[in-house]
Amino acid sequence: MKRFAIATLCCLALTATLAFAQGGDGFQTATVNSIEKLANDARHPSDLDHYKISMRMGDVLYMCKAAAPAATFMDWISGKEFLAKENGKILQVKKPDGKVVELEITGKKKPK
Repeated sequence: MKRFAIATLCCLALTATLAFAQGGDGFQTATVNSIEKLANDARHPSDLDHYKISMRMGDVLYMCKAAAPAATFMDWISGKEFLAKENGKILQVKKPDGKVVELEITGKKKPK
């Protein structure tokens, strides 16, 4: 009985350690609310496309803008979830392949 209790405590400690390690990077679930590709400026051509993106993380709606190749946002649709974290005026979004996309935060809205 004593060995069983020790084994159970070890398993619980290991589980808690793994759970803490996975959630320790500060990323949490964020949902794409809307994404809009903006028209390119003919006077200043660029290899990058410009996007206006809003994402909901917790009870905050983040309005963001980004400039990146079209392939970066190819699979981004309303309702899709990603891991994200706020870092100052940047919203860092982790894609399924592990790459992090940085979105510039232009505004935030919290419900009243």
